[in-house]
Amino acid sequence: MEGKSVVGGSHKLADGSSSCGTIGANPGYAGTSTPLDASSSLYFGKVVEDAVPVRVEVGETTTRHTDPQGASVPLTRKATAKDRIAVEKTSDFVFCDECGQNIPVSEWADHREHPRVVEHVTSWVGRLNKLLIRLFIDFFMWVLMNIYFREVVVVNEKSIPKTGGVVFYGNHQNQFIDAMMIRANCGRPVRFVMAEKSFQRPIIGLFGHMTDAVPVIRPQDAPLNSGEGRLIRMDGDMIYGEGTKFTMCLSDRDVIIWYREDVKCTAQVLKINSDTVLQLTMPVAACDAVTKPVGFQVSRRIDHSEMYASVYQTLQSGQCIGIFPEGGSHDRTSLLPLKAGVALFSLGAAVRGIDVKVVPCGLTYFYGHKFRSRAHVEFGEPITPSAEVVALFNTDKRKATGIFLEQLNEELRGFTINVPNMSALNFLHGFRQLYQPQNCILATRDHLRLTRRLSVIMEEQKGNPEFIDYRSRVENYQDYCNALLVRDSQAATLGKLGSNEARQLHLMFRRCFTLFLMGVILVPFFVVGLPIGILAKSLSERHRKKALSQSNIKIVGTDVMGSYKLIVGFISVPVVFSIVSIITYVYTDLRTALTVSVCLPMTMYVSLLILQEAAIEMRAALPLFMSLISKHKQFCKLYERRRALVALTKVLVKKWDPELEEELQHYVQESKQSMKLREPSLFSLRHGGLRRLADIKN
Repeated sequence: MEGKSVVGGSHKLADGSSSCGTIGANPGYAGTSTPLDASSSLYFGKVVEDAVPVRVEVGETTTRHTDPQGASVPLTRKATAKDRIAVEKTSDFVFCDECGQNIPVSEWADHREHPRVVEHVTSWVGRLNKLLIRLFIDFFMWVLMNIYFREVVVVNEKSIPKTGGVVFYGNHQNQFIDAMMIRANCGRPVRFVMAEKSFQRPIIGLFGHMTDAVPVIRPQDAPLNSGEGRLIRMDGDMIYGEGTKFTMCLSDRDVIIWYREDVKCTAQVLKINSDTVLQLTMPVAACDAVTKPVGFQVSRRIDHSEMYASVYQTLQSGQCIGIFPEGGSHDRTSLLPLKAGVALFSLGAAVRGIDVKVVPCGLTYFYGHKFRSRAHVEFGEPITPSAEVVALFNTDKRKATGIFLEQLNEELRGFTINVPNMSALNFLHGFRQLYQPQNCILATRDHLRLTRRLSVIMEEQKGNPEFIDYRSRVENYQDYCNALLVRDSQAATLGKLGSNEARQLHLMFRRCFTLFLMGVILVPFFVVGLPIGILAKSLSERHRKKALSQSNIKIVGTDVMGSYKLIVGFISVPVVFSIVSIITYVYTDLRTALTVSVCLPMTMYVSLLILQEAAIEMRAALPLFMSLISKHKQFCKLYERRRALVALTKVLVKKWDPELEEELQHYVQESKQSMKLREPSLFSLRHGGLRRLADIKN
């Protein structure tokens, strides 16, 4: 640039390091720059007419001016503020290397602080976001524990480690509710391993992101490719094909899928020998081997390295991981075979030097797919992988995983009820009801332990003719109860049936009057809540049918209904409440509408509790009315049949498990000493209060 030069150069800090700002430099001059003042850490440039570059030191300046003959005459004097700032402020600038812009000197201080301000604001917004998410999750937990379920009992939560990495694993019978139940009751935040398919769903995926879930692609969700050719023969762990191109369409650890008589069979590829021969990781079972040429499909090997890295990082930082090793949720009455993920997490973390504890969690639901049902959560003692298994994991991963997985399976079975089918489960409940005396009030924990103890007897004696005959009699008795619309606990109250007709008429009148009052109070609830209930039930039923059609392990598909009802409720309840508030505002005024908006949720919750009591009264009043009409004939026969079965049950249990009878008598004595038991009224269902009292005492 002729006749002009830019005074300045790269910025220097007081310690000699470069700053982020650079003053527009003259390419032909590599000198230093002029500081703004002695304490300043930046340098700036200016444009001077007919000047040559000068060097200015702190506190004084040396300039060169040109005389008429072109000779350069040096002049040294003390630098003044005017010399340091020889141009107008509008022409001073600093080039910022970070943002790539020229920043006026007057704005440089603020610009330099901008990244710090942005970082501070971003951090503050992040903390606020986490707080809001946590409040929302806590609110969701409260809804789950207090509105969807009428009673949740938690046992042995004190055994959960307060610090360090923990892997929670449990049975999976209520889809997304299972994860929420563990998170709500373990006292620690938990990152659950979540199917990638669910992670992509609109609402469920949002909850997954909010709870920082770990997505994983399941084999059943991986895309399938049709294989070329057909499988013609299987010999142990070898598969032979015809017209196949195994070397082109398969890789090691891929999964090959075929069907035999509409039964899906799978195997994992260990080695590809040729286009028509491959070796599997395990021999094919005889029942799965092909007997005629069949087509096949291929599922590519899934890379889970990123998921495992996330899990190990979580455990290394002393946080918790949750997993349901059965895979997908189901409504079967026993545990499915556990998948190896939970064992691989635990052993892999132990090999990496991470101190990890594995905590089993048994989840038991009493009609968990229904609104206002009951749930029981029981945590086991922490399990630590033994040093021998960890050492074996380094040399034989498959064997070590199998050993530890079997240990985890046995522990989890100790906290769940496992019977072959739903018919056996119904009989087991009847077996327990007939054996437990009316004057013995068990806490929920002991109630489930007694049920599991009787299930062991049931498994051991299933081939005994005496037990088979007993089971048939119990099932006939249960059918008789269903025909008369009574439960076993109600049948136990029929001892004084017909002894005092006037008293029974008075009881009937009292129950009818109570139902009438509750019905009047619940009219607003039905107006507002009935559409929500109908919508939730219909949509969950449709979702159940869809899930059942897509699964080969579900029996009825009730495991997905509870979660879907919660989702529908979370969307529809605010919408309905908003509509009611808007209608109120249109026909009244703003103050009334705001009052309705505030009071409506509380009113609906109280109405829900009243509705629950009304249902109990209805179930007690209806059979009492039927008994009065029929002169108690059928109900007296029912009571006599029950008495005979109770006596037979005690004899058989004492014969098959003598120790159990002694333990039960201990509970009977405790009930007499700690609780004042009052004889229940006819057809009463109000035993929950005594059970809850027993839970508190335990």
